[in-house]
Amino acid sequence: MVRVSVVVPTMNEEKYLAPCLNSLKNQTYKDFEIVAIDASADSTPRLCAEAGWKVVKQASKGIALARAEGFAAATGEVIACTDADTAPDPDWVERVAKNFENDKVVCVYGPVYLRDCQPALKMLAAFFYNAVFLNLSRLIRRDNVSGQNFAVRKTAYDAVGGFRAELVTAEDVDLGLRLRKLGKIVYDKKMAVRTSARRLLAEGPLHFIGHNILNFLRITLTGKASKNFKPIR
Repeated sequence: MVRVSVVVPTMNEEKYLAPCLNSLKNQTYKDFEIVAIDASADSTPRLCAEAGWKVVKQASKGIALARAEGFAAATGEVIACTDADTAPDPDWVERVAKNFENDKVVCVYGPVYLRDCQPALKMLAAFFYNAVFLNLSRLIRRDNVSGQNFAVRKTAYDAVGGFRAELVTAEDVDLGLRLRKLGKIVYDKKMAVRTSARRLLAEGPLHFIGHNILNFLRITLTGKASKNFKPIR
């Protein structure tokens, strides 16, 4: 069996954390650990510890460095990543482990669905992000690996030098681009997560979509990313 670590960056998530806690508690695959890399001033670390997660106090600032610290604390041969406001499907870790039974696979990622907004917005977001955008990014061999839903083989992660510390955002997409040089990247449409729509609702759909498309083009074409990325709480 593949030993899996799940890394979850957390920062003042007490209002949003319950779906993530519950979904990871009820996974069909049991041989995994959960590492919360935490920068909270609320009850988040206590809630994580009570759920049996390993809680590591974040020493750095920024999401890229948070993920890197979490990966450094992980002990699994495969490291999966999701967000604190995100609920993976019950067989999520099982899907992760199964994909890495193939030694050629270095990274796997899956679809992201919204869970706390109007049904029409859920449907539109699922269509444009999963059916259109992710398919197009794969066609041009620029997989849009999302920090809410991906996993990587630890040896491959180390071989490419991990996350780039200078990136404020798009550190996940950048990692996927570099991993492609080492092996196979798999899109598993059954490895799904359900995430909060809080950022999309706070920024507005047009701004959210425009920012993310431009940021994807920027990181894939120039290796640089937007520096305009603030936490939404």
